[in-house]
Amino acid sequence: MKSKCIFGLFMSLPLWLAGCGGGGGGGTDSVSASTSSGTVGISSGTITGFGSVFVNGVKFNTDNASIFRGDDQLNDVRELEIGMIVRVEGSIDDRVASSVRFEEDVKGPADGPASGDSFSVMGQTVITDAGTVFNNTSLAGITAGDILEISGLRNANDDIVARFVELKTNPANVNRYSVIGKVRNLDSTSRTFRIDDLTVNYSAANVNDLPAGNPVEGQIVEVKDDGKAYASGSFSLTATDVEPQNRLGNAAAIGAKAEIESIVTRVISSSEFEIGDILVKTNASTLFLFGTPDNIVVGARLEVEGFIDSSSELDAVKVKFEDNDARVQANVENVNPADGTVTLLGVPVTITGETGLEDKRDDLSPFSLSDIQGGDYLEIRGFIGANGAVVATELRRDDNDSKVEIRAPASQKDPVAGTVTVLGITVNTSGSTQFRGFDDQPISASQFFDAIVEGLTVVQAKWDPFTDVSAPARELELED
Repeated sequence: MKSKCIFGLFMSLPLWLAGCGGGGGGGTDSVSASTSSGTVGISSGTITGFGSVFVNGVKFNTDNASIFRGDDQLNDVRELEIGMIVRVEGSIDDRVASSVRFEEDVKGPADGPASGDSFSVMGQTVITDAGTVFNNTSLAGITAGDILEISGLRNANDDIVARFVELKTNPANVNRYSVIGKVRNLDSTSRTFRIDDLTVNYSAANVNDLPAGNPVEGQIVEVKDDGKAYASGSFSLTATDVEPQNRLGNAAAIGAKAEIESIVTRVISSSEFEIGDILVKTNASTLFLFGTPDNIVVGARLEVEGFIDSSSELDAVKVKFEDNDARVQANVENVNPADGTVTLLGVPVTITGETGLEDKRDDLSPFSLSDIQGGDYLEIRGFIGANGAVVATELRRDDNDSKVEIRAPASQKDPVAGTVTVLGITVNTSGSTQFRGFDDQPISASQFFDAIVEGLTVVQAKWDPFTDVSAPARELELED
């Protein structure tokens, strides 16, 4: 089933979201319930900017919010960091926060230096990519015994795909070590279980919050090491506390609205899959954005919007493929039907059997890659493939237009030169370039470049009229 309204996004993302019944909050885990004062609930996601706080591009007003980092209450939301995954409570409709809370996935000693793009902290495999934000360290700078704090998403292997990595430069100020994860290999007789590669002994732990004093296989818990006794590389921990963690929070009542961004950990059938520990069910009315049901595979990063049912499962109204954030809108330079590729602005685009093809110019039906000629004006949406090429999920041919657009995570920025790199293209700016923030409002050039996290922040560049990609862009916008 193809997405409804899919090509409206080429013209205006905010208007398209409104027209298709969507809203802000991309990349969030949120639960909301309707009250007389509006929709209130819980939302969690990655901090992508400040000015109040932007959580995956969605702005929450924090003027009257309480801010927490673990057990500590902070004075200002800016004491948190870009890349942290936080929980926001408050009005979902009005985007007004009553509280913002950060809880790390693991905090403790590194088990050794990095190998390739990953490393281990307290037996937790941490995977990094271009979107990982490092604070006080780098991937190459990690050594055994470094005290690190990690925030990210768990994949199907229980590894943490890191969004934020911080080196604690003063370990004495770390109150405790901790790990949040899923219980595996539970042995209630020996009172042990495993989280990723860490074996946890809970025989002496405070388990008062656990039903019957034992965790349950597959349950998400927080394990605390108040004495900081874990030894680097030991992969074994005697816990002081084990507490249950409810990802949907106490607001997850039957019928509550939920928006959840996570990684697919299991595919059960064509209409059922799991993200993290939550079962998602789709039906014929579910709207799929930037992909189709066939694109739901283990490891895919999705945002699911729907309602909690009586079994604490999520009935999906909308499924959005978070990785499908690449866009190219320009004239074709080269077509190679044999290889299944087209090239626009020097950007190679791969067309697959799953690509939705539409011809709005000549209304050809069926419409195939062999019908496309050099000079045709195409609008393409897709994702960045393993070889760096764009893999198209949707392609539309339209009438020629003087406007050219590209959109993808910015791989580099140079505030001094006034350039940002998108899809391998160095986008130049000038005094006439218009800069816009996540909320589509005008911002200054310095605000624009300050907000960009390389490899994470999606940027859209527009030229109108277009002459050449080396010409300064007419507009640059931060996208959620």
